[in-house]
Amino acid sequence: MTNPEWALPAEDQWELLAEHNLSYYFHGLWVESDDREEVARLLRVDPGTRLECDRETLVEMYQGRPADTVWIGPHAPGWTHVLAFGLHPFHPAIRNLGKRRVFEIRYDEAQYELEGMYLYHDGERLGDAGPPLEEGGPMFLPDYRRYAGGLALLDDLDLERHAHRMLCMMGRISGRFLDREWFAATRSLYRIPDETWPEPWEG
Repeated sequence: MTNPEWALPAEDQWELLAEHNLSYYFHGLWVESDDREEVARLLRVDPGTRLECDRETLVEMYQGRPADTVWIGPHAPGWTHVLAFGLHPFHPAIRNLGKRRVFEIRYDEAQYELEGMYLYHDGERLGDAGPPLEEGGPMFLPDYRRYAGGLALLDDLDLERHAHRMLCMMGRISGRFLDREWFAATRSLYRIPDETWPEPWEG
């Protein structure tokens, strides 16, 4: 990507999600690793449930299953992408991904809720790495300011535009925006068995 800190995608990131039936619920994890097998192992998937499938098959198959589900595949050099169903922000599976950067963007249409663009490292959630509300405004993690140019959230309630800008920033950081080739790719679908991860209140 040329000038990654200021680049913009060829297509609107939110409109691509909507066109590919992923705007109603999107929980994306960008994991700084090329080792997809290790990422799957750290998430504690059941390897026997592995299914190589495309996005259309994923959407058809996932109907709110009781088990957590992840769709894992390459994103850009040095990065693996995980599309997660059933995992919540600060989930212990996400915090188990080790000493590497893990970025998270989650949108839930039913709740009209967009989480911050959270950054995790070695079991800790370091905070929101996303764009500021206004251009040049304060950021929780100012080390990422160089990726935020032109992507201020403008302090409005248009969560779809916020999601687009967060995805643009994530594209700058990872070196790849969401594109049609990304949505057409085949990736590995796994289930995480019930009771694999205790909730915080379960000790």
